Amino acid sequence: MKILIIRLSSLGDIVLTEPICAVLHSAYPDAEIHYICKPAFADLPALFATPVHVIPYDRSFGFHRMLRETKYDLVIDLHGKLASIILCIVLKSKKKVGYNKQRSLRKAIVKGDHQKAIDSTVQLYMSSLQKLGIDNSYKYPRLKVEAKVFDTGSIAIFPGATHFTKRYPIESWIQLIKLNPQTQFSLFGSAYDIEACNAIASACASQCTSFAGMFGYEDLLNSLQTCKLVISGDTGPMHLAAALNLPQIAIFGGTHPRLGFRPLNDKAKVVYVDLPCQPCSLHGDKTCPLGHFKCMKMLTPELLSSAIYEVLST
Repeated sequence: MKILIIRLSSLGDIVLTEPICAVLHSAYPDAEIHYICKPAFADLPALFATPVHVIPYDRSFGFHRMLRETKYDLVIDLHGKLASIILCIVLKSKKKVGYNKQRSLRKAIVKGDHQKAIDSTVQLYMSSLQKLGIDNSYKYPRLKVEAKVFDTGSIAIFPGATHFTKRYPIESWIQLIKLNPQTQFSLFGSAYDIEACNAIASACASQCTSFAGMFGYEDLLNSLQTCKLVISGDTGPMHLAAALNLPQIAIFGGTHPRLGFRPLNDKAKVVYVDLPCQPCSLHGDKTCPLGHFKCMKMLTPELLSSAIYEVLST
């Protein structure tokens, strides 16, 4: 039996598909599970606790023909956008299923018309298995890493985010670090975060080392294993830390845990101020719609410092 999972992007969304792979592997232990994602993320599913065969996505006719000739028994579309829909149309498969994104509920939450939290993204992904009669017991994502051989004792910080309203201000990161003078901090991020990480490291040179843009996924995960705490915004690295079951603090600004993207980790503390204007968007935005950015500015370095103490004391 051959099963194909489609989730083209992004970092956090791909991490959150790992439990689907685990459940499918349990239901069909002899099946081959193939996984399509964009080349930029191709190294990530290879780190799932459940083994999968990764296929980097390609728009070419030859790629579509290769997939068609593979003749999958089951195709699960966990992306649900035009590119994945086209793939599903092209593929010959005995069974094709997707999932309910609860778009209308999420939009209602952003508009302020709905207050109740929706299901986590993993639970929404799991709904695709109900159509197959598979036991879809809720699971947390898990990634495989090398056994930890030492502790740096440092706190990992991911200051970056694609969208402005998800970024804790640089000056606030600097103040937070200076409030904890006996603690070492390691700064991580992609090549896009180098400037922000360097600015923080320069202001706190005796306490900070920046590793932004230096690591692939496997080396990044192994490095995080050596840290005692991970702090990030509502971003992909937040889900990486959760999948490693590390103590973590997740900062929500323009988004909100009610939207289904909270970290799935019993060691996580989620911090946000819960203003009436939150969330202002589903995935973040380029500017604060009201111009004040209180959702981040009211999360003072002192509040975060207290959160650090709380998490590390439990």
